[in-house]
Amino acid sequence: MSMLDSSNRHASLRARNSTRSARPLPILSPVAIAVLGFSLSQPAQAQSQDTADATMLPAATVVADRSGEAVKVERVNGGALGDRKPVDTPFSVVAVSGDEIQQRLAQTANDVFKYDPAVSVLGDNARTENSYFAVRGMRVDMLNGTKVDGQNFVTWDADIPLEPFEQVELLKGLSGFMYGFGSPGGIINYVVKRPTDKPLREVTVGYQANSVWSEKVDLGGRFGVDDRFGYRINAVNEDGNTNEPNVHVRRQAFSLATDFRITPDLTWNADVMYWKRKSQGTIFGLSFASDLSIPPASSVARNLAQPWSSHETDTLTVGTGVDYRINDAWQASFKYRFARQNRLNADSFLYVTNSAGDFSDTNYRWKTAYYYQAYDAMVQGKFETGAIKHDIVAGIGYLSQVRELDNGLGGNGIPMGTSNLYNPVPLPEQPDVGKDYIPYRDYRIQQKSVYLSDTIQFTPRFSVLAGVRYNDFTQDNYDPSQVKTSHYSANPFTPTVALMYKTDDFSTAYFSYVESLEQGGSAGVTNVNAGQTFGPLKSRQYELGFKTDRDKWGANVALFRVEKGYEYTNSANYFVQDGSQRFTGLDTSGWLRVARDVRLMGGVLWLDTKTSGVDDPQVNGKRVFATPSYIVTGRIEYDTPFAPGLTLWTGAKVTGDMYVNSANTQHIPSYTTADVGARYTTRMAGKTLTVRAVVNNVFGRRYWTTTYDGFVLPASTRTFLANASLQF
Repeated sequence: MSMLDSSNRHASLRARNSTRSARPLPILSPVAIAVLGFSLSQPAQAQSQDTADATMLPAATVVADRSGEAVKVERVNGGALGDRKPVDTPFSVVAVSGDEIQQRLAQTANDVFKYDPAVSVLGDNARTENSYFAVRGMRVDMLNGTKVDGQNFVTWDADIPLEPFEQVELLKGLSGFMYGFGSPGGIINYVVKRPTDKPLREVTVGYQANSVWSEKVDLGGRFGVDDRFGYRINAVNEDGNTNEPNVHVRRQAFSLATDFRITPDLTWNADVMYWKRKSQGTIFGLSFASDLSIPPASSVARNLAQPWSSHETDTLTVGTGVDYRINDAWQASFKYRFARQNRLNADSFLYVTNSAGDFSDTNYRWKTAYYYQAYDAMVQGKFETGAIKHDIVAGIGYLSQVRELDNGLGGNGIPMGTSNLYNPVPLPEQPDVGKDYIPYRDYRIQQKSVYLSDTIQFTPRFSVLAGVRYNDFTQDNYDPSQVKTSHYSANPFTPTVALMYKTDDFSTAYFSYVESLEQGGSAGVTNVNAGQTFGPLKSRQYELGFKTDRDKWGANVALFRVEKGYEYTNSANYFVQDGSQRFTGLDTSGWLRVARDVRLMGGVLWLDTKTSGVDDPQVNGKRVFATPSYIVTGRIEYDTPFAPGLTLWTGAKVTGDMYVNSANTQHIPSYTTADVGARYTTRMAGKTLTVRAVVNNVFGRRYWTTTYDGFVLPASTRTFLANASLQF
């Protein structure tokens, strides 16, 4: 993770060797045992995950064509655009259902969007701190780029578990009008699992090589007079040693979502979610001296991390809201969400000093906390003015974001000694050094917004979207003595306009223009100007596209250009805002049912990036770091006729070469990964049993990923995962 994009680097927590023992057999948690006993006492029946009354405002709608085919997402949340079909939006949107997430045994958003050609992995949590990615070469903002049910949610150096969510959506590109501040990389929206109309009882036991066992339960249903009260409960326990050297993971998650159908037109909902994850044997990142080239990843030892290094996060969020159907044409909603994230870690930054692979190991021990509060009210409706139809969305929002930082010794780094990339040696832990945590409020951000959009349908085929958001942004930065060091404010109108033409009932051709602002970055601890924070950056996006979604095939094609301000580390080792970046590319994807039981999916991204107007001559005119020039993906699914209920699939992804630093003097080559998987569903004693298995990176390809300016991270190698789910 970043040492350059945050002044909130790491805190420590000593790794405990006693937690590293592997369990030879799966052990159900007490929650799973209790639920299993309760479930066995219930009458057997077919289960359904239908979540919304037709009179309510649905968070998501999904349908399935065949038992072996992943559930298809019918509608997505478009922020200020409201709830729409993906094909009816003038932007690039992709959504993955919970069914497909389970089929792939996805663990993070990296896995969810792995086969989208616009997505390039920047880091994963197998050997480093957390998983995160870029979209069309632009990193997703970990402070403003993640939403839960459309509201801002912090994921700084942390992973959101997938179990509490019904689907995950990705809006590619700028989001200024739809969601407010955020980087041009895109928006990830997690849709909370809501109560089911029919009873749901599911217990899952999982395994990941080397010896990570997991137990999960998923319960849903309704009760009370006319089934007016609903509930959905998810609980997860995971623990064990992974197949990466010295890496141990422990994870727990719990979520409860409820609703109360007060009247046929008015529903109140609430949820509470808590999760924590601790990994031992992690590294924070690697950097090579500027005169060195990056060696092949296959030549470097895998056990670079010290077994006592650690990274730990825990998150609590509470949300509530009401949905009201005013009449058949108008709907209104209000929602509130609070989120708190704590992060405590003691993992290492490795700085390679010579071509022999010698490096210094500096342990950053830092404690941080984030607090978010968000309020949103929205009205959506339709009316006509003569022959012209209008689809209106209007709303107001408020967001408060506070970061508490640590001013202890560990933030400056604790030297641990030296080692070697090709022959690493254990280094002694200094357990009591750098743990004098001294928290203080580092900054406070407030955003107040008003937005309005109108989709004007002139004919059954042609429509125009016009929207604008006014955002009152303020940021106050403080030093450890709580003296305000700087103040930033912005009051921008971020407009969007789009032309849409329905070539038929299943297809849309469009052109869209979007403006957006993103929060400025901070100099990291390795920069000369460490701690300096910058104001917001402006960006613009132009996109020309076509999308279609039919019974037997679908396609998405988008030609885009994004222009945004540039943040980088210059040749004097100052982190600066200077000049601009340009991203131009072609993003294509599609799927085809070749035969009744065979489906093909894939896509290609072509990307050209360049910097301009940069004062540093070593950076000006260069390719933007951490951006591949191409990505190619492909996947095939096969429902076997010889074993009904068995689906086999395989997929591959080719990611082009990338520059590691802004000066383009360091480089990592292209790489290819491939996965294979299977899912088998059957009936056992009147219950539904589903068994899944996946081998990720089946050929054991070793490669580097690159993240922030000058950083590389080692990717995970071959990984085997399996689970079995029993529904009652």
